[in-house]
Amino acid sequence: NALPAMATTKPTTTTKDNITEVNNYINGSFVPPIKSSYLPVINPSTSKEVGSVALSSKDDVSAAVSAASAAFPAWSNLTMKSRVAILLKFHYLIREHATELAKLIVIENGKNMTEALADVAKGNETVEYACSLPQIAQGKTLQVSREVTCTDRRDALGVVASIVPFNFPLMVPMWTVPIALACGNTVVLKPSEKVPLTMMRVAELFKEAGLPDGVFNMVQGTKEVVEALIDHPTVRAVTFVGS
Repeated sequence: NALPAMATTKPTTTTKDNITEVNNYINGSFVPPIKSSYLPVINPSTSKEVGSVALSSKDDVSAAVSAASAAFPAWSNLTMKSRVAILLKFHYLIREHATELAKLIVIENGKNMTEALADVAKGNETVEYACSLPQIAQGKTLQVSREVTCTDRRDALGVVASIVPFNFPLMVPMWTVPIALACGNTVVLKPSEKVPLTMMRVAELFKEAGLPDGVFNMVQGTKEVVEALIDHPTVRAVTFVGS
């Protein structure tokens, strides 16, 4: 099957060779890395360059974490039902754009279309699970003995970093991002530098769903970004899936 033109992904910048330039997503906008360095994105099934991804530094990480930290008080102050209402819209948008997202996975990851569609579907299943959290993650009060009461309460942590691999460009980020958001945390995602195109489009869908600026952020790059996220004092939790 012929692959789609890259313009279908609504890129922020395109070179003369129709190569999508993938920048960081900070506080609701795509912004270039401070050092203006980029790495080619190669389709492993064709060995062709399909994009260029920002090589970010610890300063870019600090900007993303600052945006997430600033967005945390208002986001965590919403009820879980209010947060999940946005995720319900996001779930709908993923389903409506499933073919488009799958084509991006084919382009950057080299999967066939059947596998790519399954990647999208399985990721959206976890979004659906996150939408059920108001029913399954509520606090509770137990009378454990006479005049002794225990309260079980779940509080948001703050800024959560999510570091994900290349092999499932949409499914694996969805293992953590929607659940962290539903629970009132803000997120800084570090996608694999090998497959940044899919999550670039997902960031746009988050914004279309109504997610406030700064609640979800992405920093592109390699080892320096990972280490800066792990070491940042404002990051309260790190989720990591290796491959």
